[in-house]
Amino acid sequence: MVVWAILVCLSAVLLPGAPNEPEAPVVPGEHVLLGAPSEPEAPVVPDEHVLPGALNEPEALVVLGEHVLPGAPNEPEAPGVPAPPEDQFTAFREARMSLPVKCEPAILVAVGDIMLSRGVADRISEHGDTGLPFAKVKGLLKAGDIVFGNLECPLTPGRAIDIREMVLRADPEMADALAGAGFTLLSLANNHMGDFGPSGVLDTLGYLDEAGISWVGAGPDARSAYAPRMVEVRGLRFAFLAFTDPEIAPPSYQAGEDTPGTASFSTVRAAQTTHADHTTSTGHSAHATEQERAEMLAAIRDARLAADFVVVSLHAGTEYAEEPDAFQVESARAAIDAGADLVIGHHPHVAQRVERYRDRYILYSLGNFIFDQWWSRETRQGVIARITIGQEGVERIEFVPVLINRDAQPEVLKGLEASEVLSRLDLNLSELAVGSLYDPDPEDVTSARYAYLDLATGGAALSRLVKERSFDLDQDGVVERVALRDGRLTVETASTLIWETPETWWVDDFALGDANNDGVVDVSLSVWKSGSFGPCRPFWVAEDDPSVRNHLFIFKLVDGAMKPVWQSSNLDSPNYELEVVDLDGDGRTELLVLEGDYDNPQFRQMSIWKWNDWGFFRVSEPLHCTLD
Repeated sequence: MVVWAILVCLSAVLLPGAPNEPEAPVVPGEHVLLGAPSEPEAPVVPDEHVLPGALNEPEALVVLGEHVLPGAPNEPEAPGVPAPPEDQFTAFREARMSLPVKCEPAILVAVGDIMLSRGVADRISEHGDTGLPFAKVKGLLKAGDIVFGNLECPLTPGRAIDIREMVLRADPEMADALAGAGFTLLSLANNHMGDFGPSGVLDTLGYLDEAGISWVGAGPDARSAYAPRMVEVRGLRFAFLAFTDPEIAPPSYQAGEDTPGTASFSTVRAAQTTHADHTTSTGHSAHATEQERAEMLAAIRDARLAADFVVVSLHAGTEYAEEPDAFQVESARAAIDAGADLVIGHHPHVAQRVERYRDRYILYSLGNFIFDQWWSRETRQGVIARITIGQEGVERIEFVPVLINRDAQPEVLKGLEASEVLSRLDLNLSELAVGSLYDPDPEDVTSARYAYLDLATGGAALSRLVKERSFDLDQDGVVERVALRDGRLTVETASTLIWETPETWWVDDFALGDANNDGVVDVSLSVWKSGSFGPCRPFWVAEDDPSVRNHLFIFKLVDGAMKPVWQSSNLDSPNYELEVVDLDGDGRTELLVLEGDYDNPQFRQMSIWKWNDWGFFRVSEPLHCTLD
């Protein structure tokens, strides 16, 4: 199984040679209205709806790249005699239609410990804003289909909690704040959920229910606490379970046959490990029973039978330890052996390594996400994991390092400190092509995003993507459905087809988002077509390129029709996946692209692009590797 990793960085400098920068002025021309699906080069119609400052001439940009796709679609039929463009595209489309169908993968965003009491509650009160802790990473959270974390405090009315206390409680209105930040599912299996007794547990369940957030790992009784939370996304059926080490919480915190509480777990300890290793700061130590271990493993096995993908959250380990302890490792591996596909750990309050075990992944600790442990750098640092999951399992895991500021807000980390946090994930980095880039100005360090790709399940294999999104694109109160199947993209309402891409295009992927930061959600497309230019070829280009190449096209819905905002010429590197997301929390989106190579189908790299009022420029020079 081949894996690779890359570290890409944001900067504010336009790197020379950016593929989408025109080499010379573009010849003005009239605009083609791309409203008729079967007439890609329809009669010229003036277009008054395109954005100010955008390149309004469809496909009127500089020709880039000299490569042809290996294997036939854009190779000449005979030496020196290129095939007609329509024949090249027909061959290209036939090759694409022979690829296997791939349903769109689901995105799971996971964070570490979320504590909204004590000092965090003080900051919220000072600012009068329950959404304060989430403000700088909300964009990253909302990009997930499932957004998951460990809620390290009950939500229940009560007194203020002093910074020196070891019991935790957050106000009930924080349930709505968590929902507003994007959280869809929370683990309650931890050593603080029972701090305010059974009533505090029941209050938490009720307030989360009212806010529309699912919960797992606790319940009104043991049956509910040990039950999986089933979630269906993108045609995949997920089962989530959560358990806490019984030796880090009083026995009264655990759910009973008729009493509220949390689900606990245990495995057979290594001979040299004693229960004293897991004594809490209050001096409590509880022996796990054989029955508790059997219930945990049985719950995972049952979930395995009912789900396509099983996620287990384990609250365990030694606080503030850089490495997972023996019991933590043993417990996580036991969960995998019982049928878990992914294990996500909490409790150590610092980021720990990631392990691949039996072709499954264990994230031992994501560190703190929101906490008031400002007394050390390590306890202020954490990691947001963005996990792409397809029919065959985990395709990609991306890690965004964060630092909790003095207002209890996680912020995306910069430069060297980001690399330091990411290095704790280990991931056999000595065997992988990993590096970092920084601005020429050493004072202006860049933010980082790290991706670990498992190419056996997702990486380089081409496929026919099936994907669907629903959104009110023109904000008229009617939701549009944007769907991709067999290379054709359609935009429709419940009763009307608004637009379909021309038959002479093949669309690999699309993304909804405000790609040009004008406040309007656009549709960004990765398009393959013959010819770099339409009717507005620049004067310095003698002949159009008839080969089938990849393009980035951006459209928006205006007055019931899809209008071009920006259309590139041939791209130097084909785009296989697109995502519009605010990576650095500055309120402006970036275009995150998984790129390939025309000549090498095994090549992948991740690039970040940003709109600059007339087009896109690359804000990161990507690191990449060629796969064996």
